[in-house]
Parts: sequence; C-alpha cells; structure tokens
Amino acid sequence: MTTISAMKKTALLSVSDKTGIVEFAQELEKLDFQIISTGGTFRELEKSGVKNLLEVADFTGFPEGLEGRIKTLTPQVFGGILNLRNSDAHQKFCRENKIENIDLVVVNLYPFKKNYEDATKTFEEKVEQIDIGGPSMIRAAAKNFEFCAPVVDPEDYEKVVDELKTSGEISLGFRKILATKVFEMTAHYDLLIAKFWAENAEKMPLRYGENPHQSGVILNDPFSTGADLVAAEILNGKPMSYNNFQDASGALELAMSFDEPFVDIIKHASPCCAAMGKTIDDAWNRAWENGDQTSAFGGIIALNRKVTKNIAEKIVSFFNEIVLAPDFEDEALEILKTKKNLRVLRVPGFEKQTSDLAVKKIRGGTLVQDADIAMPNFGNLKVATEKKPTDSQWHDLETAWRIVKIVKSNAIVVVKNQALVGKGGGQTSRVDAMKIALEQAGKKSRGAVIASDAFFPFADAVEASGAAGIAAIIQPGGSIRDGEVFAKSDELGIATVLTGMRSFLH
Repeated sequence: MTTISAMKKTALLSVSDKTGIVEFAQELEKLDFQIISTGGTFRELEKSGVKNLLEVADFTGFPEGLEGRIKTLTPQVFGGILNLRNSDAHQKFCRENKIENIDLVVVNLYPFKKNYEDATKTFEEKVEQIDIGGPSMIRAAAKNFEFCAPVVDPEDYEKVVDELKTSGEISLGFRKILATKVFEMTAHYDLLIAKFWAENAEKMPLRYGENPHQSGVILNDPFSTGADLVAAEILNGKPMSYNNFQDASGALELAMSFDEPFVDIIKHASPCCAAMGKTIDDAWNRAWENGDQTSAFGGIIALNRKVTKNIAEKIVSFFNEIVLAPDFEDEALEILKTKKNLRVLRVPGFEKQTSDLAVKKIRGGTLVQDADIAMPNFGNLKVATEKKPTDSQWHDLETAWRIVKIVKSNAIVVVKNQALVGKGGGQTSRVDAMKIALEQAGKKSRGAVIASDAFFPFADAVEASGAAGIAAIIQPGGSIRDGEVFAKSDELGIATVLTGMRSFLH
C-alpha cells in the first residue's frame, strides 16, 4: 500500500466513457491532486503522461482479482470516501486503520444499456455488464458529498476544474447537483437492470406492453405501503396485461377515495359508472342505472366492500375484464369463476390510502411527483356565490370532486344523488369537455352538480351549465376572470364552491 501525502487531495478516476478523462486528469494534476485509477482508465492516463498516478491496487494494498470483479470494493476505498472529516471518531478510526481520504470520485458505469439492447449478446454477457463497484462508489461519495464530490457526467469536468481553480474547493451547491446526478444515474441504471431480470425470470410476465410491439414487465415496489395492486391475489382469470394494470390502478384509486360503499367501472382509464350507496348493492344499482352502460362493456370494476352474490350475478351478465375488491363472498366468487377469462382480484390493504410516487418516463428523463391523493377540507370550502349549496348538493359536490380527480384533463363530471351521470375528459377545451359531459348526462343534468378539475377561464362554461339546469359547481378558483365567472353563476342561480386546489391528470 502506497502512502499519499496528507497535504495532497486525492481523486479516484475509473470510467467506462472516457470522454475528456485525460484532459480532466491533467488539470487535476496541475492542481496537485494525487490520482488513483483502475484498469483501462489507468492505462489511458499512464499512456497520456499523467505522473501523479497510482493504480488502485497500490493504493489499497490489495490486488485486483476475480477477472476484474474486485478492484475497488475494499475498506481503504470506501473508508476514504465515506469518513466524515469533522468527526473525531471517524478520523481516529482512519488513522488506526491507515485509511486515507479520497476527495473526488470520478466514475461512470459499465455500459449495461448498450449491451442490453444488443441482440447478439448472451444473457451471461449482459449480466457481466452489471456494474457493482461503480454504483457503490458514486453512491458512497454522494452520501458524503460535503467531503467527497462525485462526478459522473463528463459535461461537469470543466466546471469542477473552474471551481477548484477559483476557490480551491467545490461549492456546496454544486456538490448537491453532482450528488443528484448520481442518484438519477443509479435509479435509471437499476430500473433497466430490473426490467432485464424480470424479463428473464418471468417473475411478473406481461404478454407485451401497451401495444403488441412493445415489451413490458411490472416491477414490485418494496417501499410501497397500503393497497397493493401488484400483490393482488388473482382468484380467477388470465394473467394481467400492461393495460389491465393501468386501468385497474385508476379504478382502485377511485374506489379507495370513498369511505362509504362505492362502486366504479373504468374504461380506458376513465370512469363510465360510479356511485355511492347505503350498501354495496345499492351503490352497484345506482352506478349502473345512472352510468354509461354502453361504455361499461369490457371495463374494469372496483368495489370498496366485499362483493355480494347479487352483484356477482350482475357482473357476469355482461363482458368485463377485471373485478377487484377487498374481498368476495364465497357464493359470489363461485359465480364469478363461471367466466373463465374474467380476472378476479382480491387486493390487500384496500382500506389504506397512503402516499406514493407517481412516475412518468419522457424522452431523456423521468418525471417524478407525489401521487395526487390530497383532498380539500370539504367541511370548510369557500362559497364564492350568494347562493349556497343545499345539504344534498354538498354531498354531490364532494362525490363529484373525488371522481373528477381520475378523469383526464380537461375534466368535467356531472353528479346527481351521488352517482356519476356524465363526464367529459381529455379535451383541449374545457367548454368542449363541458358539452360532452352535459350531453351524456342529458335530462339528468337538471338539479345535478358539476366538478371541474381546474378553474373556468371564462364564463362560457357556466352559461352552458345554466342552460342544462346545473344547480351547483365545485372548482378550484384562481382565474383572473373569477369575478366574471362568479357573477354569471349568481345571475343563473348556480351555487359555486372553491377547493383552492387544482387536480390535473394528463
């Protein structure tokens, strides 16, 4: 093991993508960094004439082995990265065990994606491209970012050098950016590896993705709590498809958002039947009688109570893809099993509405946000008009808001007597969404209420509501023309209440 002067800072360089690495190492050398490196990176730097250079085995005193599988996975490397420089206990441990600081970790990972997409590569060859030491080192450096800066993107080399030249240190703000890039890299790296393993292990097989030309898997989230669709017990029917999971998720979310007995039927991620009831049988009857029965054909049914024999008989009277619930009566399950292909799911943790992350992949990255499960305080909503909702309208407004949250924006739903009677969603114009919802509701719109997932930018949607006989509206508010909109509501005798929160679903 070679000892490095305590006055020198140390950078560990080990990269698969060698873009700019020689020039970066040369700049670090000018700044009096001791550079330690591995394998191909070491040879590249040695060939380029970098002098302050040590092979990692000389730094650790432990040879590289197992055909390169062990290079950096040693106490010397990880102690050097992880020790807190402001901790007396850490420093005592490092002195006693001859662990020297590593101040900069410059690592990018084995090119797993390139090999995963290469049809000529065998399963074994792809497995060999799963990096172990690299992710471990950069995660360690990111965790200890105040003392050991991780650099995974060649685009950052120049800024690192500029900061070191200017102040002799890398600023705390930039260190946080560098650490963020680490976890972005490892998250996506591991996601692709998980997909690769799921495809080969057939742990949760999907015939294909959204369309037959797309491959698809479902990955279990070990950190998820509460209702678990992935862990649902399939009591009958075919395996779930990619689209089944998507639609079932929306149906589950809606059913879970009600404490009272509730039934919904989802088609292409949008509700076509939904209602509360005094009992689950009552909820079924009211959802079916008031909903879009034509669209319900081939839908996803969710109930937040045990499925009864009576409901099971009605479910098997027309074609459905899935029925999910917290449980099923024995007789109901026997009836449902007469439909060989009907997927019957018993969902654990159904009653638990817990926080989660919503993730959506886009070109070049991933959008991550909290799942939209927050609800306004329905007992303390602002009434924006002179006319106040009646007690029954208040119940309908709450029901409408819970339903509108899972309808694609722009979204309008019409509710009467706590049952969905019309909806319009996925439109570029809120007025068009309103027209569709009111047309679907027909005569049932008289005395009904409307929920809009965002504010009305103009009074035209309120005019359409008034012409249809709508009695009350629930919407977020916040438009610069709120005054005009509320004035039109007063003119037409429509009570309007504000949630103060928007609920877009794109």
